Amino acid sequence: MPPALRGGAGVSEALALMVYLAALVGSAAGIYGVLSSRTLLRLVVSIEVLFNSVILSAAYIGFVSGADPGFYSLLIATIALTIAEIAIVAAILVLVYRRKGSLDVDLLREVRG
Repeated sequence: MPPALRGGAGVSEALALMVYLAALVGSAAGIYGVLSSRTLLRLVVSIEVLFNSVILSAAYIGFVSGADPGFYSLLIATIALTIAEIAIVAAILVLVYRRKGSLDVDLLREVRG
């Protein structure tokens, strides 16, 4: 197996740089989206991009450090919970859109009760 795919100390520095750069770009895009979005859908997508960049970083750190399979099963459980969370939030967004006709962030104050 090539050293770049073996994990542990054999991981190339170029691969590490690419993964960290992808996680950094994803985090920056997620934070920018959270701070600048005015609609609920963009806000949810930005939060998911930010969360997935954290999962990418954690998975790569586990790969480099040679983590045990329990670590990866925890990451898979986290991804599965994220999918369930996306489904629930999407259902809530559909209900808000049906009730108010828009997904503007300012509508959150009016949706109470």
